[in-house]
Amino acid sequence: MKIKFLSIAFVAAAILTVSCNKKAEGTTTAEPAVQEVVDTVSVPAPAAEPVTEHIDNDIIEVTGKVTEINQGKDGYTAKITTAKGSNFAATISIPNLDDPKQYRTVKVGDNITVKGVVTNLESDVLIRVKELK
Repeated sequence: MKIKFLSIAFVAAAILTVSCNKKAEGTTTAEPAVQEVVDTVSVPAPAAEPVTEHIDNDIIEVTGKVTEINQGKDGYTAKITTAKGSNFAATISIPNLDDPKQYRTVKVGDNITVKGVVTNLESDVLIRVKELK
């Protein structure tokens, strides 16, 4: 009797397993819809004039209008704004000039041309002036 009961239980389990597998094979499950994610972060438009980065110890020449003067011990620092709107700080002193005879004081509003060695300080570009024209 136990053998009959076990064999019937075994056959029933086999039938259930086969029928579940057939049902799973025959049915189609809906794939979840793929949603396209659109990036809505706006990117700011580039500035009218791209900022030119100067590498430390490069020698550059800048022409512009003096907007501010800060007196120092051996000379002064002139803030210069170019025609394109770039800002520079030019340190002008007798010891740094190649020809000390070029040294002169400038006033706010003067247009000057300086040539010298670049040093980047955070967002400022400092020029250690070698030639003052």
